[in-house]
Parts: sequence; C-alpha cells; structure tokens
Amino acid sequence: MRRHRLLPLCALLGVLFAGLLPNLEAQEDCAQGLEADIYFLVDSSWSMGKENFEHVRQFLYSLIQSLHQAGGDRFKFALVQYSNKPRTEFQLNSYPTTQGVLAHIKAMPYRGGGTRTGLGLDFLIRTHLTTASGSRAVEGVAQAVVVLTDGRSQDDVAEPAQVLWLAGVEVFAVGVQDAVDSELREMASKPHDIHVFSVDTFLTLRDIIQDLVVGLCDAVTRSGGGPVANEAPVAGGGTAQESADLVLLIDGSQNVGAANFPFVHDLALRIIERLDVGRDTVRVALALYNGNPQIKFYLNSYDSKSSVLEAVKGLAYSGGDESNLGLALEEVAKSLLSQTAGGRADEGVPQILVVVSAGPSTDDTGAGDRALKRASVITFGITIGDTATADLEAVATDKSFVLSTPDFRAVASMGDQLLPYINGVVQRTIIVHNEFTEVVAVGQRDIIFLIDSTMGATIINSVREFIRRFVDIMPIGPDQVQVGVVQFSNIPRLEMDLNSHGSREELTAALGSIKPRSGQTINIGAALDFVRTNMLRSEKGSRIQQGVPQVLLLMTSKTSSDSVEAPAMALQRLGVLTLAAGSKSADEQELRKIAFADSFVFHMRDFRSLVRNPKAIVNALSTLAGVVVTEVPTEPVMEITTVQTQKVVRDIVFLVDGSNYIGSSNLPYVRDFMINVVNQLDVRPERVQIGLLQFADRQKIEFYLNSYSSRQDVVNKISQLRLTGGSVLNTGAALDYALVNMFKASTGSRRRQGVQQVLVLITGGPAQDQVKSVADKLALSGVLTFTVTSGQADEALMKTVAFVPDLAYHETSFSSLPAMAELIMPKLITVVGDTDVTTILEETVVAGAERDVAFLIDGTENVQADFAYIRDFIIKVIEPLDIGTDRVRVSVVQHSERPTPTFYLDTYQTKDDVIRAVNGMTLAGGRSLNTGAALRFMKDTILSERHGSRSARNVPQFLIVLAGGRSKDNVKDSAGALKTQGVVPFGVGVKDADPKQIEAISHNPSFAFNVKEFSELSSIPQRLNNYVGLPREELTQVLQQAQSNAAKRDIVFLLDGSDNTRNGFPELKLFVQSIVESLSVSKSQDRVSVVQFADNPEINFYLNAHKTKNDTINAIDNLRHKGGRHHNIGRALQFVRHSVFTSSTGSRRLEGVPQILILISSKPSTDNVRSPAFALKEHGIVSVGIGVGEANTKQLEMIAYKPGFTYKVTDFSKLPSIQSQLVVTLNINKETGETMTGISDLVASKKRDIVFLLDGSDDSRNGLPAIREFIRRMAEELDIGEDKVRVAVVQYSDDTTVYFNLKTHRSKKAIIYAVRNLRHKGGRPRNTGAALQFVQDRIFTASSGSRRLEGVPQILFLLTGGISNDNVSGAALALKQIGILSFAVGMKNATQEELEKIAVSPRFLFNFPVFGELLSIQTEIAAFLQAKIQIEPPTVVGKKYRLVFENQTDSPLSSFIV
Repeated sequence: MRRHRLLPLCALLGVLFAGLLPNLEAQEDCAQGLEADIYFLVDSSWSMGKENFEHVRQFLYSLIQSLHQAGGDRFKFALVQYSNKPRTEFQLNSYPTTQGVLAHIKAMPYRGGGTRTGLGLDFLIRTHLTTASGSRAVEGVAQAVVVLTDGRSQDDVAEPAQVLWLAGVEVFAVGVQDAVDSELREMASKPHDIHVFSVDTFLTLRDIIQDLVVGLCDAVTRSGGGPVANEAPVAGGGTAQESADLVLLIDGSQNVGAANFPFVHDLALRIIERLDVGRDTVRVALALYNGNPQIKFYLNSYDSKSSVLEAVKGLAYSGGDESNLGLALEEVAKSLLSQTAGGRADEGVPQILVVVSAGPSTDDTGAGDRALKRASVITFGITIGDTATADLEAVATDKSFVLSTPDFRAVASMGDQLLPYINGVVQRTIIVHNEFTEVVAVGQRDIIFLIDSTMGATIINSVREFIRRFVDIMPIGPDQVQVGVVQFSNIPRLEMDLNSHGSREELTAALGSIKPRSGQTINIGAALDFVRTNMLRSEKGSRIQQGVPQVLLLMTSKTSSDSVEAPAMALQRLGVLTLAAGSKSADEQELRKIAFADSFVFHMRDFRSLVRNPKAIVNALSTLAGVVVTEVPTEPVMEITTVQTQKVVRDIVFLVDGSNYIGSSNLPYVRDFMINVVNQLDVRPERVQIGLLQFADRQKIEFYLNSYSSRQDVVNKISQLRLTGGSVLNTGAALDYALVNMFKASTGSRRRQGVQQVLVLITGGPAQDQVKSVADKLALSGVLTFTVTSGQADEALMKTVAFVPDLAYHETSFSSLPAMAELIMPKLITVVGDTDVTTILEETVVAGAERDVAFLIDGTENVQADFAYIRDFIIKVIEPLDIGTDRVRVSVVQHSERPTPTFYLDTYQTKDDVIRAVNGMTLAGGRSLNTGAALRFMKDTILSERHGSRSARNVPQFLIVLAGGRSKDNVKDSAGALKTQGVVPFGVGVKDADPKQIEAISHNPSFAFNVKEFSELSSIPQRLNNYVGLPREELTQVLQQAQSNAAKRDIVFLLDGSDNTRNGFPELKLFVQSIVESLSVSKSQDRVSVVQFADNPEINFYLNAHKTKNDTINAIDNLRHKGGRHHNIGRALQFVRHSVFTSSTGSRRLEGVPQILILISSKPSTDNVRSPAFALKEHGIVSVGIGVGEANTKQLEMIAYKPGFTYKVTDFSKLPSIQSQLVVTLNINKETGETMTGISDLVASKKRDIVFLLDGSDDSRNGLPAIREFIRRMAEELDIGEDKVRVAVVQYSDDTTVYFNLKTHRSKKAIIYAVRNLRHKGGRPRNTGAALQFVQDRIFTASSGSRRLEGVPQILFLLTGGISNDNVSGAALALKQIGILSFAVGMKNATQEELEKIAVSPRFLFNFPVFGELLSIQTEIAAFLQAKIQIEPPTVVGKKYRLVFENQTDSPLSSFIV
C-alpha cells in the first residue's frame, strides 16, 4: 500500500523536474567524446530545511539530466550527502544507467545535522575516488567534484581540497544563501571565476545549471582523457578546437655566435614543423634579441605552416655584444601578443612564449617578466649551457618549464622535449593560472561598483573575481581607498557602504554578497540616483566634502529601461568621476551619456575577459583624481564636457620635494594634489603645458613643458612618480635650476609669446640653503611662484618665496593636500605676475638666423593613407622659419629601401616655393625602411656643400627624421656619424616606429618624439621650432646641457703584461676592446687609458690621448705585449695613482667624474699591494679586480673597491663570460646618481642588518598581502646596499625557511622585486620559538651576511598571526643576550603576553586585531630605523647591552636601553 501511495508523488516530481530542464542544445557532445566521473557532495544540514532541500533535489535532477544529454553514458555520477557525518547515496558503479541515478535523486531523503564540509570532502576522497567504487581515474578519465553548501563549514576545507587538486580533480563550489565566499574559493579549482558559483536563494539554483554544465564540460575537455568516440582529426593530430598563440624569442647576440646560429635556427624549424599551424589553430610569431629586440614576424603575418617555415628559413644571425632579455620580454608583452598583432587572449586562446638563450641577460628582466605574468602568458625556456639558467628560471612560468642542453649540437633535440609541453597547452591538458598580485601606490579615493545583477551566475562570478583582484592591489583603509558596492535590476540594492569594511580582509570576505539575481529589465537611471542620494553621504563613508575623488564604475550587459541622462548629469555636477563598462546588449551611446568622458567608456564582448585583461579599467580606477565641472563652451572648437572653467594659456612647472620629508607614505597625497590640478586644466601645446622637476640635495627633471601634449599623458607620468629620497633639501638651488632649465624655449617655455610662466613649489621640509634671493630672481624673470607646503616646511619662509604671500598655501597634514587643488585653482589660472614681458620678447626674438633644415621622411607604401598628415607636418615646421638663400634653407628627402630626394637645400629660395613643392609631393613608394642607409645619404649628399649645405661656414645643421615603421638596418652608427659631423638630428616616430631607434637617431632623448597616430603629428612642430628657432648661443647651451647629462667616466685598464700572459694577450686585447665598445668614448664622456705592468709599469696611452671610440679600439688593437718575469702589482697601483689619475694626463677626478681602475692579473703579486690599494680607495678610485688562472683571489679582494667588484676566470678564453657583469659594475654615472667618493663613504653610512621573520602558517595566509606591502614600504625608505642596510626575509610555520638572507640581495630594487614575489609558505602548527632560535643560529651569523661582530645594529621584526605551539621564552632571551633588537608585531590571534616575551622592550610591541592595520605603524618604524644607532661596543655587561638611539622625532621609539 505504501508503494502505491508514493506513485502519484513520483509521477508529479517527474513532470516537475522535466519542466525545469534548461534549453541546452548548445551542450550536445560538449565534452568532445570524452568520459568523465562526476561526484556531488551535497550539504543537508539543519540550516537548509526540508523546503529548500526540495529545491536542491530539483537542481541535482536537472543538472544530471543536462549532463547526460551532453555526455551520454560516458558520464558517470556519484552522490554524497553530508552534515555532521557524510553518507553515500550512490557510487559511480551503483547504477548502470542515468535513469537509475535520477530515480534515486527523486526519492533521496533530507537528513539534517551540522555542517562539516571538510569531513565530507575527506570521505569522498577515501571512499569514492577509488577503483573499487567505480572511479576510472587510472584510465585517464576526467574527475570532477561539485560541492553544494549553504553555510560556513565547522571544520577546515582547505587541506582536503588541496588533496583533490593535487590528484588532478576539478572542484566546483556552489554556495547558497549564507555560504562564505572565501571558503568556496578555498575549495574550488582555479580560475575562480569559472569554478565558484553563488546564488541568493535555493530557488535560483536553476539559473546556474547551464553555466555549470558548460564549466564541467570544459573541465572534461581540458583534462584530455582517452576519447571513446573517434573524432575527425585535423592536420597535426589535434582537434579543431585546439589553438594557441606561440611566440619564439631567440637570443641573437654573440652568446650564440654566427657559427652556432644554424643549430638554433634548426630548433625553431623543428618546433614549428610538429605543430598544427594555421589562422584558427596555432599562430606563430618570432623575434630575435641582442641589444634590442627585432620582430621578424607577427602572429597574424602568416596563415599557413609553409609560410611560417619559409620565413624562419630566411632568418639571419644578428650579432651584438648585449643580450637584453628584459627589454625583449617587454617588447613581446607590448607588441607581439596584442589583438592588432594577431593575439587572441580575449577569445580565451592561451598565449605561449618560448625563450631560447645561450647566456645571461645584460639587463633587468623584472619589468618584462611582470608584464607577461600579468597577461597570463605561459613562458618556457631553453638554455644552452648553464649561464642563462638563472635568468630563464626567473621568467619561466615554472622552473620545470626550463629545459637545458650542454652544447649547441644537441639543441635541436630539445624540440622533442619541449613539444609535449606546447601541445599540452594547445590541447588544454596543461592549464596555468598566474596569481600575480602587486599592491600599487594610489592616493585616497572612494570607489563604488554599480553592478547589473541580471547578467547571470558566470558573469557575476567574473565581476566578483575582478573586484577581488582589484581590492588585492589597493591600499584599502579608512584613510586610503574605500570601496562600496550596489547591485541593481529594476530596483537598486545596497551590498556595502564605503565605510562598511575597513580592511582588505574584511572587504574580500564580504564580496561573497555579490550574487546573480533574476530580472529581465534594468533601470540604470534609478541606480545612478540611488548612488547619489544614498551613498555619497559622510555618514555612509563618502569623503566627497573633503575633496577625496569619488569614482563610480557601472557594469552592465543591457540597455536601461529608464532615462540615464539626468541622473548622470547630477553625478557630474557633484564632481563624481563616472566610468561605464558594458557588454553584450549594453547601448554604447547610453554608456557615453553616463561616463564623464568618452575615454572612460569600456565596451567588451563578455565581462569574463575583464579578469584576463583588467589593465585599462584598473588604471582608470587607480589614477583618476579631481572633479568634473561642466563648462559652457567659449569657442566652437571646445568640447562640451571638460574639466576646466575657462580658456587658460599658461606654462606651469611643478617643483616637488623628493626627500624623506615627504616620504613614500605621503607621496600619494602629493601626486593626487598635482593630478587634481592637472585634471582641471586643458593640457595641450596651445593651451596649458605642464613640466615636473623633483629635488632634494640635487635636482631631477621628470619631464619638460613640451614633453607631453595631453592631460592623460601628464596624469599617467605623475602617477608613476617615485621619490629620489635623501635628507638634505637644497630648495634655493632647485628654484634656480628650475629657472635656468625649465623656463626656456628649448624645453617648451612660451615666455617669448607672452604666456604666463608659473612655478608651483611643493615641499614638506625646511630649506637648507638660501631661497629668498632666488625667489626674487624668479619674480624678476616673470615667473609667478606658488608654494604648497605641509609637514616640517617653514610656513613663514614660504610666504616670502611665493610671488606674493597670498600665493602661499600650507596644510598641517599631507592628507589634506589633494583637496587644496580646489583652493589654489582660481588664482593659479587667473593671477598675472607684474612683469614686463614685452621687454623679454624684444631681447630674445631672433630674426633672419641662418640654418640648414633637412627632412628625411618615410616614403613607403605603409604611410600612403597618412601622407597628407606628413605634408602638413613639414609645412607647420617651416611656416615660422625665415626661408631664403641667406637665411633658412630647406630640403626634403623620402626614403624606403633607398632614399629619394624631393628637393635639395639650394633648390628653392622662397618660402612660397618650398611650401608649393611640399604640397605637390607624391609618395615615392617602397615596402620597407632602410633608415641607416638613408642617414648616410643625408650626411654624404644632402648635407654636403655641393648641394647647398653651409656647415663649413658654421651654419647650424638640423635633420628631422620621420618614420612610421621600424628600420630593417642599423641606424645607430649612421646617426653617430651625423652627430660627430655636427648635425643636430631629431627623431619623430609614428605608429609602428621603434622608439629605441628614434631615440638612437636623435641628438639626445629629449629630441625624440613618438606619437601613436599620424593625426597626432600636429602636436610636434611647435616643440621642434623651440629648438630650430634658437639663437646659436642658446642652441649651443642646450646641446652642451644634453651632453653634460650623459655618462662620464675615466677608466684605466691595468693589464698583466708579464711573460705569463704572452699566449693569452690577443684574447686579453679582444676583451678590453669589447668593454670599450660598450662605452660612450669622447672627450666629454668616457675617457680610456691603458697601462701594462710586469717588473715595472708602462703607459700605453693616457686618458686624454684618444677622443673617439674607433681611435681607442685601434690603439688597443696595436698594443704589443710588454713582457717581464716579475709581477709587481703594488708598484703598478702606485704608478696609476700618481701618473695616470692626474689632471695633466686627462683625469677629471677634481670635477667629480667617477675614476675607475680595471686590473687584470694572471698571478699573485710579487710585492705588497695593501698600502697602494688603500691609497686608491682614499682618492675615491673605484678598483675592479679580474683574476685569470693562478691569480690570488684574496689579493684581488684587497685591491677591489668592495668584495663584489672581483671576478675570476680559469683562462683568458673565458673572459667574455664576465663582460656583461663588468659593464653593469661600470655603470656609475650622473643619471643613476651612484658616485663612489672613497672609503669614507663606507665608514660614515648608517649600517643596519634587518631580518623580517614572518608567520607563514595556514592561519596567517590572508595576512600575506599586508605583510608583503609592509616590507616593501620599509625597503622603499631604507638606504639599502651591501655596505649600508642589509635585509633578510624568513618564513616559518612548523619549520623555518629562508626566503633570502642578509647577503643575497645588494640593491633596493632586487629586494623589492623579491618581496613582491613572496608566496605563502603554509603549514601547521606555528612554532615561533623554534623560528627565533633558527634566526639566531642561521641568520644573525657572518656566513649569512650579518655584521654583528663589526658593531652593526642587528634588528629583528617578528610578524605573527597567532599563539606559538612551542615555548618562545628561551629563544627570545637568547636573542636579547646577543644584542638583537627585536620588534614583536602581533595580528589577529596573537597574545599580548607572548609578544611581551619576544619584544626587546614594551615600546617595541604592537598588536592589531587585523592584518591590514600593520601598515599604520610603517612610517613610524621606518623613521626610527633611520635614526642614529650606536652600540657601545658589543661586550656583555650583566647580560645587557647599551644601545643609544638619536632620533629627532617625538616617537615613543626614540630612545631606550636594553
């Protein structure tokens, strides 16, 4: 009877479930004939309830039926219910057909209980993922788990989930109602945007079925298990869905060499021959690199394998001393993987880079590596020999992706080893998810995300993932970046206010509330009004009244059902910066009405691409500042919506304090102030121009008035500003420098045209030189000076510096600076200085100056459509010139493969004739550019006396080179020859021109101009005329200034000329020549001398003997071996100090030019070297010691300026292996600011050894971003160097791991890069006591780089998130007894009692409830560490040390005694 009563219910359920099935026609055979084992782990706890469990059964029924439609009997299913304990409903082999599975689900009971998801996962692993239970994993069948839960687990889920991942199981997590987003992410596979699903109610589970089926089918396809049904193969053995973008990046430098290049060439052919190359399958691009990357062909250059192979067969060895892999990686990221170059990242096609290298990189690879990782490029490496291994392992996606071969003969076989990797990516059996997080420094801002909730589960998951990643890189906090979220359909719904969550951890956890909601219509207008009336209020966290930028990002996939125009305008009137992102059926015109400017409308095919390519929107969200004001247009050409109030024409230079008085913590406020000002100005060459100069003890020009011609370019450059640092503020010198270098015609000043010149001084510290007289000088020169100050700046003094006291602005807190932009703006754009501008104009106008101006323009077919722009460009340059036979002469030459003169310098005598000839020009034609050959033609033919040049009469010679593409030949040598002849070249690059070639052509980097489109050329003529129109004296000054900024070094080679080196002397000469090749040899730049020694020293040539590189290299080539039996290095060192590093022989030591000695020796010295070596250091001479064969390493280290300046090779043939390292060591010049002034520098510097001991246990995983950022900020402010501050990082949990020790990294840049790549260690329990003992025994030791025994302060920072599992007292006491200064920083669950045992004093103890608050103490601690620390000296007195800290601050850390 019971059975009969159930029949009607079953029938009813069957009808009900059938009606719920989604339309899944698109999913038929979704797994391409592959098999799959799919396990369901379903929460049936009390929190769910019977009614909701019914919805779960309906969901499971519909999902499994849909999967059966997609995969047929190839898909097998198992199901486990769990609460307090798990229970098997059915196994994979319980039912032979899916009908049996569905029948079981109809009758499945609700069980109730607690929520132990971790136990459920563990049960699934032990009892279901076994062959006995029906698993076909050993046969290669895909394994997938779907977890469904409605609340927080009562046990740990991370560990069993990790077991599943390691076993290759794809895990999908479905959360309902109160499920915790962070927990779902802990369980799910990556990427989370396709593996995590969240819904608001059990009823809406049905809305995610189709997306979940798609995800499961994709997972099965990616797993690549053994197919059951035969598929029609395509050429190459794959399926039609297999695809990838492959870039081959090959070392073309002398690391490979011409003799070995054919082996590398064959490797490339071998890789390509085995792939299915085609437009829809595998696309291939190829580049060679040496000093510069050379793109041979793009991803969309060829559509067939045969064409690609032909192109590769035509490859030729490029050669070159340098091997700049870093530059090449940046070029790949920028130019080879984009959509325009044929890249398909937006379509979900994986992108692969294969780097083939035979030697170490000669530049830093960090920036390029980060760019590729951000773009999720999968990087493999093939290294020949072992010198490139370290670089390739650093840039490869995984170290296992680097393959190595000992020599070139075996390199072709590496293709066979690499191919399975490439095919794995192509066929989606290898999937790599780069987790690359870099916290960016941005100023205060309130950011609101306004999200269309009707976009479906998959899209909402992607949006949530995008926001989470964005939050990960933002400095979240009440005084930094705040985030709010609103979702909307036909009505808006608040998810979180701006002040709901004060830390990154809290905010990330709360993002789980962003869930899909059903709805067919959306009302964007109502949602915009909701944001304005409900969120932009101070009690809701908005800081709009304080002038903090308010940024709103709308994300929608539909057109609004209500009007958006009035709500959008209302937001703009409030100053809100609105961005609009749309996909699918969103109306782009509607988005333009909403966004505050057209450039902030983002339209994409699908928001899922946003997770892969977030850069454009992230940049906008993190750099926008200021407010928007709607202006009434004053003339027809002006846009309706801008960010200014009237027509303003000014030249404005920001002079910014770059010292420690500002510091990295306050820099964002300074940047935001400038950005807020710039955002309210109409920046373009004919309106407002902006320049930026930074200063501390010295000055650094960031950009000139004519460097950037648009507001966005200026804002972008300001956003990238990094402080120079330093504790000395020479404000007067900086003001004078700005007057001389920034307010002149050559750098963009329009003072002659009567344009008001404005200087805005921004400083946070006291001036330490004379400022009043310089300020008066600025005023007399017509410069209107404003001062904007904070911190320790002298407010009264700054009022005397300002043009008038009313133009001096001061705020006690740096955080108030951004709002000051509104206060300063009215006067900044209206006040005029009381200066007689007309007098200046009369004095400086140049009439009838003689000069020869030649144009060399791109005449290839590539510029045909844009040729009118080129003609217009030439006319705009020559229009202001006084053209005539005895005044300005003009010539124009087109070039492609060969140059074609249009007219010569002496062809036309009047301006009208020249303009008529330019207007009548037709394109010469040609396919490619040989600019190097064309430059030689210009030098030998056009700029020669027989064709009208007046160079013999000292008439200035100008050459303007314009190119729209990359030259196929070398431009550097030809350009150098022109410059040597006295020609002043300018480079103008458009579209595909290589900026590095343009810079190489130009007289100096400030004479190089690059624009993206030909239509943008109009911004350049005025900037060119600023130089071409200069009087001869001023032009000479400009050129001399550019020359003086170049590298200057005096380098002496002291060569072993004893009998021991006779056979190796030819190789020794070649090595010296290769070093000289890398230098800029001239009278005003690098100077070179060569001395040989044996029994006694002998000069070959002095520093002032040769004035060109060629002459120097020829002199080295003509060297004859000296000979001699003894090896008196000491005598030779004394000789070079007294006889070579002197003014009479060409040394510029007294002018502050770095003095460098390179000693190359093959044997130990036969005399004493200690005293002569010390004398060299006393004189500020930087010595480098190179030992060959039997040379004594200890002697070399004694001679070398510091230990890192020694090198050793086994014989002379190995000298080239150290060339790149030596060149880096020689980079001591004005630009880098590295000046070696002698041994006194080492003694006087503030030395510290600082160890960061980090809690890497499982409980502290979420704290890693804050900890990383804390260390990074500390490193930014510390004076890091081998002889200054050293830093180590150690992680611990149950055991302790050294990430890097005190001697691993010698530069700030290296440490910051290492910290950014720090990954969480993991493990449990947390053994803090053992970790403290570890750092005492293993880190604070001489072998690890500690200088404790030299009296250098030893400092330990412990950062922990909880209580130790072991005893900390003994280890903490032992550290105190040896004089270690221990800071104890606790977060989250750490206890005060334990921290007190560890900290050296209660003042050095900090305890915070959340990890994010760690950053609040960073500034105070950094200031303390930079105070003077004296140790009196390290001898034990009653187990106490006396440490004295001299600190000018009122910090509680300012003094104490241990």
